[in-house]
Amino acid sequence: MRARQTGKIEKISTLRRRVATLGRQTLTVAAILTALNAGVESVETLFGGTAAVAVANDAASTENEADAVERRLVELRKETINDLRLNVFAWEIDATSSTVRLETTLESARDVVREKFASEFPKWSVETTLLPEENAELDGRFFGWANFSTIQIRKEPRYSAELTTQSRMGTPVRILKREGGWILIQNADGYLGYTTAGSVKSATRDEFNRWVDAKKLIWLDAFGSIYSEPSENSAPLSDLTAGNVTVWKNEETSGDFYRVETPDGRLGWIRKSGATEWSAWLDANKELSAERLIATAKRFLGTPYVWGGTSAKGVDCSGLTSLAFYLNGFNILRDVSLLQGEGVEVDLTQGRSALKPGDLLIFGSKRADGSTYYRHVAIYLGDDRFIHSATSVRINSLDPAAPDFDRYNASQLIKAVRYVGAPKDGYFGWIGDNPFYRKR
Repeated sequence: MRARQTGKIEKISTLRRRVATLGRQTLTVAAILTALNAGVESVETLFGGTAAVAVANDAASTENEADAVERRLVELRKETINDLRLNVFAWEIDATSSTVRLETTLESARDVVREKFASEFPKWSVETTLLPEENAELDGRFFGWANFSTIQIRKEPRYSAELTTQSRMGTPVRILKREGGWILIQNADGYLGYTTAGSVKSATRDEFNRWVDAKKLIWLDAFGSIYSEPSENSAPLSDLTAGNVTVWKNEETSGDFYRVETPDGRLGWIRKSGATEWSAWLDANKELSAERLIATAKRFLGTPYVWGGTSAKGVDCSGLTSLAFYLNGFNILRDVSLLQGEGVEVDLTQGRSALKPGDLLIFGSKRADGSTYYRHVAIYLGDDRFIHSATSVRINSLDPAAPDFDRYNASQLIKAVRYVGAPKDGYFGWIGDNPFYRKR
């Protein structure tokens, strides 16, 4: 009895799949079951004759071709996109009309898909949207800045999704697309993710270029406030954290305060002692110094570990590294698996003697398939000591005789890279040269 019942269920499932390819989705399970009980064994019999067979064969051919298109798009994504954390390459396939709808942030990827499909799938049309420029729903407002001291950037457009990174007030971003109350953005460090629409102030190209020309201030203290009046006794308008950037409104001052404007237009006052003029700060940080880099990282000792954190409120391991570099005027990639690929690799074949203060220590392990898992990063201080974020920002040692020896990480030191003095290439470079901060 069980075997006969299972066989009938399998026949129903098979017939339903075939019915769907024929465009007859309205046929119910009950109708198919009735046909089976009457002895009908195939969809061709169900719909009658050779015409049904021809239609079914055409549908099967289209389905097979759509599968081939899907596989080819996966291959082309691997060939054209280095990392999906930094670029978009997404598609929809409409088998009925033999159409591929592609969204990407790279012109080169778009052009490759067009070229390959013209020769390999000539019956298929490719509709492409280059993000954000060709996204009509943005109406040209695809420039923007983080509105608050820190904004949360997530892997998916929902509050329960993984926090992958953050952005700080005044950091330029690109708005790529909207999904309900969320927007997909690209941060100035290249990282992609979703944040709430209210977290970013959108702008046209002209509005963005005026911001580039405006006098700005960068907040350098770990924490602070924007006050409604030039007094610490007045009501706060916003909190501040190190690296926040505001417009210096009309270059106005009052006593010990600068008048500022946030990206979303709030006007207030910040203490002069915690901030400095943006352009002067950039000019003073054109060369990366190991001494300053280390001193900056040490300012955050005791800061709690926060997965995805990149601010004085909480940092993960690469968040601490990227924050220390940023506060010294330099960009660096956000994740350890990314940043380990830039800079200059340090030769560790003879042990740790080649390490210099300011080098980045990369920790990880080899997988069974031979690939490398990069899981942690720290800044080398010299004398076998390093600073990193693990539970909190702290200093540990690679020396087994030291009281703060970190046995686990010491056993998994697999690489070191040097950025101090390295060529400015890829995503590593002076913030003043970052296209996100320059006129468009």
